[in-house]
Amino acid sequence: MTKVKTILLAEDNEFIRKMYELKFGKAKLDVISVTNGAEAIEQFDKHDFGLILLDLMMPEINGEEALEYLRTKAKKNRKVPVLILTNVNDPTTIEKIRTLGIDDYIIKSELTPSQVLNKVNQYIT
Repeated sequence: MTKVKTILLAEDNEFIRKMYELKFGKAKLDVISVTNGAEAIEQFDKHDFGLILLDLMMPEINGEEALEYLRTKAKKNRKVPVLILTNVNDPTTIEKIRTLGIDDYIIKSELTPSQVLNKVNQYIT
């Protein structure tokens, strides 16, 4: 069975969001992008995703709240792989987020877009 290759990218920074849309598009991955946690929650229940990339620092509903919804209240997709893609590098925050059920925690400033794509591919191909 082929895994779903649509990615939900929740990122409020337009430059970063567009950069990853382009990178994933060139890799023939479908991307649905949203700019905040509220939009991410809306999309969780509408689509089947192969992977979710979730920023922590977003307006309206932050990434942590969106993740809690996904893992406890979403109508479907509760077990979809979630990669946190953020610049929050606080050990206490990282540990707290890991307890909510993520598959990886990526510090944006530490990896190139190609390295992030490689991580994404580990989960969806």
